[in-house]
Amino acid sequence: MGHLANTTEERPRQFAALRKMRNKKGYFLETTAGLENERYDTTARLGKKSVKISDGSDMAAMEEKFEPWTSTNVNLYFETLQNYTNVLDLGASYGFFMREIQKQPNSNFQIEGIEIGKVHLDNFIGGRAVHNLNILTQDIPPNLRHKYDCVISMHLLEHISNPVLFLEKVKGLLKPHGDVIFEVPNLNCLLGKLCPEYKDFMYLYELCSYYTAETLRLAFEKAGYTIHEIATHEVFSIENHLHWIRNKVPYTKHHLLYMPDERLEWINEIYKKEIGKQGKGFVLTVKATPK
Repeated sequence: MGHLANTTEERPRQFAALRKMRNKKGYFLETTAGLENERYDTTARLGKKSVKISDGSDMAAMEEKFEPWTSTNVNLYFETLQNYTNVLDLGASYGFFMREIQKQPNSNFQIEGIEIGKVHLDNFIGGRAVHNLNILTQDIPPNLRHKYDCVISMHLLEHISNPVLFLEKVKGLLKPHGDVIFEVPNLNCLLGKLCPEYKDFMYLYELCSYYTAETLRLAFEKAGYTIHEIATHEVFSIENHLHWIRNKVPYTKHHLLYMPDERLEWINEIYKKEIGKQGKGFVLTVKATPK
């Protein structure tokens, strides 16, 4: 889940422009400005506190934090990726997804990654097959051009200042008739509708683009893709949702994804599936092929 991010100085300007473009269908931002300044930003800001990921970060704690998300994504995508031979994880972060999906028995595919974050690359655990390549500003080298029959990318596109150009560049990584699978946050998620405080907390100005199913389709169609499917799924637990609705603040006491007792997990699964059917899950997923 690594990302390309605009310089901090540019973000407020872009967010202001984004708000002006708001309409009933959601948000979509496309701009060619500032591409020369694209960089990975390891500094995040939460309220008055500045948080910096450094070489001394506790990787064990980081793995523990992301393990449920990694397991969710492995379970969600493994069978789909079995239909391919060479897979690329675009924005591979620390390599958690790559490492865990390679552990699955009877895997039919090889997976490599692209990541540009120095801290991520310095602490990468997903194997040796990771490439430091910014496809927005660098040419795709011959050894990677048209190498993959599937490019998967999770929570990267929303950090890209020019998503259409980025998606056009991704085509250079794909074999003929290859597919892409992209995940982004869903602006029309149920919790965002039920709890304005959650929406203010979740949709921050450092995201360059905010997607609904309609605007995600628009981005891929403008970039020259044929859409096969756009779907949503929910990752957060019903307990997490109820806490937000009642208390209007983040849910930190227990796990965000699961129930406190696994014997109640069946309630969680029914709830999540119903939200997905309604198109209101937290995650939007698109599967597409270049025309």
